[in-house]
Amino acid sequence: RNKLKELISGSPYIDYNMFGTVTGRLTTSPGSFPALTIKKEYRKIMKPANELFISLDYNGAEIRTLLELCGQPQPEEDIHVWNIHNIFEDPEMSREAAKLAFFAWLYNPDSNDIRTSVYDKEKILDRYYIDGYINTPYGRKIKVDQRKALNYLIQSTTADKVLEKAVLIDKMLEDKKSFVSLIMHDEIVIDYCDDERDMIAEIKETFEGGYVSNIKGGKDFYSMSEVSI
Repeated sequence: RNKLKELISGSPYIDYNMFGTVTGRLTTSPGSFPALTIKKEYRKIMKPANELFISLDYNGAEIRTLLELCGQPQPEEDIHVWNIHNIFEDPEMSREAAKLAFFAWLYNPDSNDIRTSVYDKEKILDRYYIDGYINTPYGRKIKVDQRKALNYLIQSTTADKVLEKAVLIDKMLEDKKSFVSLIMHDEIVIDYCDDERDMIAEIKETFEGGYVSNIKGGKDFYSMSEVSI
């Protein structure tokens, strides 16, 4: 309860720190509203200035970044379901089990549990990891040991993609009542005015850029549910 009072009486603004992590993932500056770390139940106090929050986030963001780095096409269905049928080839496997198994393999350099040309980790590292540095598609050069190199590459590339999309959407909303309210890791949240509903499909298409996204809406940032457009 004291924490909730502190949040309500604290800064209403989010001051993002673009240099808080080596990969480029955002952090928030001390004294600003802690949007990135706030407990889920406290999200009830986060309310839009307009009618709704509309959030967009990528379906399986890190895996889709991996596919893009591999030069592979993006499946149009849920990526974990796609993996069940095309990578694990086990239709009885649950989505959660597929997700856990995939990430256990992805970020373990010693794992050979998945053997496929679709996700070619060695090929990616040969291209982007040079002389102890990750060189990302967005121009970042990050010093990292080889065991963490793939993790850093995927995390950094995904973070920069989301920031790039946030800038594009922000430009689309210039002179509009709707505006980009939050960036939450792989998610962009728009403070949405219903008068501008005709823009949502275009915003979603811009955000996706060939990926597949989920879209949710709610009267506060706790009560978000899937919407269709």
